[in-house]
Amino acid sequence: MRVSIRLSLVTLLALATTSVLATTDPSGSMGYARDPSQPIDQDYTDQILKFTTDPSFNSPLTDYLPASASVPTPEKVLGHISGAPNYLPYSADVYRYFRALAAASPRVKVFTIGKTEEGREMIAVAIADESLLADLDANKARLAKLGDPRSINMDDATADQLIAQSTPVYYITGTIHSTETGAPTALMELAYRLAVDNAPYIQHIRSHVITLITPVVEVDGRDRQVDRYNWHLAHPGENYPPLMYWGHYVAHDNNRDAMAMTLNLTRNVADTYIGWHAQVLHDLHESVPFLYDNTVGDGPYNAWIDPILTGEWQQLGWDNVQQLTKFGMPGVFTHGDFDTWSPGYLMFIAAMHNGISRLYETFGNDGADTVKRILDPADYQRTWYKPNPPLPEVTWSQRDNNNYEQTGLLTALNYFSGNSQLFLKNFYLKSKRSIEKPQEAGPAAYVFPADDKRTGSQAQLLRIMQLQHAEVSRLSAPVTVTLPASKGDDGKATKASSRTFAAGSYVVRMDQPYSRIADTLLDRQYWSPKDPQQHPYDDTAWSMGDLFDVQVVRVTDNTILKAPMDSVGQPVTVPQGLAAIDMSSGKLPRIALMHTWLDTQTEGWWRMALDKLHVPYSYISTQDVAKTSDLRAKYDVILFGPIGGVTAQQIVDGLPMWGNPMPWKTTKLTPNIGHIDSTDDIRPGLGASGLANLKQFVSSGGLLITSEDTAKFAIDTGMAPGVFVTPTHNLKVVGSVLQANFVDRKSPIAAGYTSDDLALYSAVGQSFTVSNLVIGDNGIPSAKDFQRPTGRGGPHDTDTPEGRASVEPPALPEAKPWQALPLNAEQMRNNPWVIPAEQRPQVILRYADAGHLLIAGLLDGGDEMAERAAVVNARYGKGHVLLFASNPIWRGETIGSYPLVFNAIVNYDRLDAQTSKP
Repeated sequence: MRVSIRLSLVTLLALATTSVLATTDPSGSMGYARDPSQPIDQDYTDQILKFTTDPSFNSPLTDYLPASASVPTPEKVLGHISGAPNYLPYSADVYRYFRALAAASPRVKVFTIGKTEEGREMIAVAIADESLLADLDANKARLAKLGDPRSINMDDATADQLIAQSTPVYYITGTIHSTETGAPTALMELAYRLAVDNAPYIQHIRSHVITLITPVVEVDGRDRQVDRYNWHLAHPGENYPPLMYWGHYVAHDNNRDAMAMTLNLTRNVADTYIGWHAQVLHDLHESVPFLYDNTVGDGPYNAWIDPILTGEWQQLGWDNVQQLTKFGMPGVFTHGDFDTWSPGYLMFIAAMHNGISRLYETFGNDGADTVKRILDPADYQRTWYKPNPPLPEVTWSQRDNNNYEQTGLLTALNYFSGNSQLFLKNFYLKSKRSIEKPQEAGPAAYVFPADDKRTGSQAQLLRIMQLQHAEVSRLSAPVTVTLPASKGDDGKATKASSRTFAAGSYVVRMDQPYSRIADTLLDRQYWSPKDPQQHPYDDTAWSMGDLFDVQVVRVTDNTILKAPMDSVGQPVTVPQGLAAIDMSSGKLPRIALMHTWLDTQTEGWWRMALDKLHVPYSYISTQDVAKTSDLRAKYDVILFGPIGGVTAQQIVDGLPMWGNPMPWKTTKLTPNIGHIDSTDDIRPGLGASGLANLKQFVSSGGLLITSEDTAKFAIDTGMAPGVFVTPTHNLKVVGSVLQANFVDRKSPIAAGYTSDDLALYSAVGQSFTVSNLVIGDNGIPSAKDFQRPTGRGGPHDTDTPEGRASVEPPALPEAKPWQALPLNAEQMRNNPWVIPAEQRPQVILRYADAGHLLIAGLLDGGDEMAERAAVVNARYGKGHVLLFASNPIWRGETIGSYPLVFNAIVNYDRLDAQTSKP
């Protein structure tokens, strides 16, 4: 195998040289000349130039539009050119244009690829020569063989024949982030250019690449964003609300869903990319001036990608930068600070399925206003990777944005079309190397043992494997494999051992085309505290076996691949309701999920979990709580999921009340807003009355469940007496998986767990300290902190006074880090701060000791949180406040900690009862 790959790489170099020469003019620059015989649409072209705020923000590729007598421009259909000021088209308008384009041009076809959570359509638009579109099915079949070399017996010669006959697919997606508004109009005009322009380079693109476009990924959020922008236009000079709901559940985090595949948009794009056997997935974003091609990015790169991909990133990224720089466009760069570690991004679907992931960040104004922008010094300072930085001050328009996006894409498509055979060969080789993984790099497989008691959680994780298009098999007979020697947490080597897996165990084999995504998700991750990248872009760990609390065994013994097993051809059946998280069904109390109007994203993951588990609830805001004096009459449990780094003061006060009201409600002007929740003004917060109502709810017997910043809110407002957030100074945790241990297995909150250990996701390493005093233990002497005074003897001797007999003092109290310090009679005497015994906080889970704390990810200074409380049941009056230091319901990845929340819900009125340990 190694010899054939080595020879193939030599062939690739030859292919690359030939391809580049074929698209390079004698001067050495890429040719982008127009067709001199093709007329331009002068009125449209004049508007392009008018709405471009600086000539350097345009290029010879986009400073004109070719004319067509039969194919409509965006202006002909929608009344505005792409990038026109003060206009954003709804998704229906965007689709109307693409369908008009397809009706007029045989070079364009529109496909429906699925629905959103709210029932809106998602589309993909294919653009290529008419002959290529007529051959789509046959081309897909050829690409499918290249994508699964087992179908051609891993034969390189057959692959070369298929490559010569095939056309690669370059998939472009836009507006996954709804406030990033430029992509739909840029992609409409790009599609027109690709269908109409007779420039030689575009003809070459059309004949050598199938360009596939999904112009709006987050369709629900797009329509709300257009509503919001129209409200802004109708109220000039007034503050307008932020986009409270992008998608139905989450906002910016929709671009972190490519692991758990919880959202419709993720699955629709993945199914399209994989179903078309595309080679590139290129996602368009807006946040950085003026165009950041983060394809190259920064380290560390994801540890499971094929090394061939890293070279492709460099090729495509640097050619993009070079071409736009030649055009004189400032602020175009690559590298930057985006680490390419997490596989959660939408574009990373390609990287994990033998393709090429790409992403642009361009500059945008959160709408179609033309406004003066003042950049931060970090944005306009020159660095080694940004030799032509953005301008410090700029008047920026949506047309400027569209120019940059289209120019970048056209140069990328040009380079890709000139090297199409190279990238098809790479696609084949990466697929082949994925199949060869057990022999070349390992492991051989991941096994889900048949005797795992957590069958619902296991089924959910297996279903994710299938949604990722990874193959799942099931043993039809027992098999015994050798497990390799390893090192324990103490650094000592353990001996190799054997393990037998029973019939019925599930196997995710690594000798399959999509082994890399399975390996990435099921393995553990380690991010060194000494890594040169000190600011991870997102979570550093996601080891799903741990976070789902299911057994997943990494097997390196290739014997497993010879064991009798059958392919699981049908979707793995996930139990319905609470059985999906291995809980029995029963009568549920009256539940409310409370949100603020500060941000609704992170609680959206909680809302999704309730919906997927078919748990009924009322969705209320802090403003509703402020208006409801007797919450206990309506609800038994209130969930208050994380908000995102806000303070108790912000929760109570809301937004500043100066200026105009900012409504979020359904009106004729805003028909898509206000259906999930609504308010006349998002600014008011919980307020003093809402806080009083919430306290009354708990004190009269209700259960309030909090997490991360909302747990700190409960502590800071006095609803969790004796619980404190542990102060830290040197601790560093960035989205890591940490080990926790049950302290009280008899609590109803711990029901159903069969191990004393549980993996918890932790965003920043928050933990709790508990005390028997409302004011905490500060100043109370303890054995741990005691230091002997100056006197006779050595450091470990007891001082002896002269002139009388020595009296042995009472022993100072001792406590583990998760325990409250015991109080003596003197400390309790006439002390109103002492919490009554029946009201003291109860620790359910605590973090492991420092040596066993890290399961996966980044951890530094872990001794500051080691053995501290992770989950605490606080008492307040007749009720309870359940405090999670971490987020137990996060991105669909933490199924193993879901039962902690739902056990508490089911047992809200029995949390002080004790159950027998399983």
